[in-house]
Amino acid sequence: MNNLVVFDLDGVITSEDAYWDAAGLTLHELCYSPRYWNLDKSTLGADGQYQPVMTAEESRSTSRATFPEGEILALKARAINSNWDTCYVMACFHLIDLLSGVPDLTDLLPLQPWDFEWLASFRKQGIQKKRLPGSKQLFNWSHLDVESGDHGTDPVNPVTALFNLPVFKGYVGLELINRFDLYASELLGYAIEGVFSRYSPYWTFCQDIFQEWYLGDELYSQTYGHLPEQRGKPGCIHFEQPLLSLDKVRFTLEKLRRQEYVLGFATGRTYQEAIYPLAMYGLRHYFDEEHSATYDYVERAEAVLRNYGDATLLGKPHPFQFLVAVDHDYQNSKALPACVSGAVQLAESRVMAPAEHFIVVGDSTSDILGGRAAGAITVAVLTGARTSEARRLLQESRPDF
Repeated sequence: MNNLVVFDLDGVITSEDAYWDAAGLTLHELCYSPRYWNLDKSTLGADGQYQPVMTAEESRSTSRATFPEGEILALKARAINSNWDTCYVMACFHLIDLLSGVPDLTDLLPLQPWDFEWLASFRKQGIQKKRLPGSKQLFNWSHLDVESGDHGTDPVNPVTALFNLPVFKGYVGLELINRFDLYASELLGYAIEGVFSRYSPYWTFCQDIFQEWYLGDELYSQTYGHLPEQRGKPGCIHFEQPLLSLDKVRFTLEKLRRQEYVLGFATGRTYQEAIYPLAMYGLRHYFDEEHSATYDYVERAEAVLRNYGDATLLGKPHPFQFLVAVDHDYQNSKALPACVSGAVQLAESRVMAPAEHFIVVGDSTSDILGGRAAGAITVAVLTGARTSEARRLLQESRPDF
């Protein structure tokens, strides 16, 4: 189908800012809520409880103070595309840093940061007293080289410095995430397994807090059938704004449709979260749902593979989502293990499908790597690459255009 154009959504058509807000607010709640790490009691309300922010402005300022945009973009540039994953990486990063300041970890082993009894033991360590004297900086980062620039460009932020360590060097995407157990083992001096990996219960734990922030009380309850743990969250999804002028987006999509292109998308959003802004902006009708792949497909397919004993992760930069956008039959549960094996062999051998098969338009290295592995012509846009490092890494991923 050589007239198919598959768009990434976030950073191309929709804005990721509301997701980034949810990620930063998740980290903020982990840091300061008495339910979790409780690092600074001065941030709590008069009743000693954690008070969720209520407005778009408060969400943005609180989130970016906790999870700066430069750190988000440093993760995106390394093909950590899902905002659940970017949030999880920073939750791992910060918790490992805090644990490195505990004089004797034996009372906290085995590490179970998703368990409320373990969290109670963690809070007893008095971590809030570990800040540098007179500093507002919550984390020390003393083991990281954050003084010099990377390739003579942007000053090194903690994320960039972290990924310059030998344990992470040369890894991207989901493989990079799965190095955090080894990183924790090296830093803490104990063998850590299955705590900070992508399939850890800690990932699901962080994802659930993220969803509370992104959806808000009402949509979260409708989606999951129960109230959120922390009530009073308005939902960052309601603060979403289009990335570009809607007139410009409509003009472009209408022009492509008139030229008989079929438009689809492959996104790290779930179906509900993808359709909500597209419908709100009046753009939903431009996209053919038979050629659209949301994160729901990834979750279902990964569950099927696990039944076969296969732990392959199918989020970008794996080509799975792009191949599903081309043909929904690719997700057929009986054929899935062979299809995934074939996709991996295709990517590893660099023997690609005919380039005229379809087009992928994305703003991140994971889009370009996944699109190329699926046999697409890849088109990079710079709307999501907001730093010189992100642009450099996007260019190094070698898009066709």
